[in-house]
Amino acid sequence: MMAFTPGHADRLTASCAFSHETVFADLRLAAMKREREPSSKAYRQDRFENTERAAKETIEAEQRARREKTKRLKELRLSQQSGKAPATE
Repeated sequence: MMAFTPGHADRLTASCAFSHETVFADLRLAAMKREREPSSKAYRQDRFENTERAAKETIEAEQRARREKTKRLKELRLSQQSGKAPATE
């Protein structure tokens, strides 16, 4: 069996760390050299428009629900005042 010297673990750790640093440096360099997608501006614009549309649809749905609730409450109030049963849908 091979005996390890006190500095052996430090050298092993240092050599592993160096190789990891080299690998990550190579990956970073490759990422920097890679061309950006030409459609990134169009993608951002589409995403913005989709978000705007979704927000507008949500607001319209909330307004519709509020109007329907107001209408039902008004019908209920009128029916209670006149002593009739409310109209059911």
